[in-house]
Amino acid sequence: MNLAKTSTLDFVKIFSRAVRDLVQGSTGKPINVSKTAMQITGIQITGAIGAFVTFSGDYSGIMVLNFEGETALELVQDSLTRMGLSKEDIPTHYGNDEVRNNIGEMTNQIIGKCRTMVQDIYDLSARANIPAVVPITVPVALSMVAKEPRDLECVRVSFTTAKRNKFYMELALEPILGSPMEL
Repeated sequence: MNLAKTSTLDFVKIFSRAVRDLVQGSTGKPINVSKTAMQITGIQITGAIGAFVTFSGDYSGIMVLNFEGETALELVQDSLTRMGLSKEDIPTHYGNDEVRNNIGEMTNQIIGKCRTMVQDIYDLSARANIPAVVPITVPVALSMVAKEPRDLECVRVSFTTAKRNKFYMELALEPILGSPMEL
């Protein structure tokens, strides 16, 4: 499927903006979004910590957030510091359950913001499951049942933290043809 002929890139921009805005708001630190979205053949959970959430309704897909350990730790430490937690209450290793729990909560807030933004712009709604967060040692591919699986559109966007660590959003969407209708 040609991304230029569908609304997928518009959705990718919405999801990317939601990730950036929510992570910046949570951490109080700047998050840079790559200027390019890469079309990929499928999505996977990679890195040290992966979070994914499925959504379905007027539009359907899977959003994955992949973090190396240091990136997840940086974001969680910055977020908890901003919330006013004392230094001794903030995790010092990405393997800490608190890091995974906070990444899960962040992912939940992100998908909620994405759904609200899509609803406001396109008047389309979707339900989302509770995100799953998993520590990972080998990449795990994810797929979803689609009307036309070969047409599933998958995109990766990279984000850079204040300390120059990277994390990635991978998004798989059933294509939505055309643009908003005005009658």
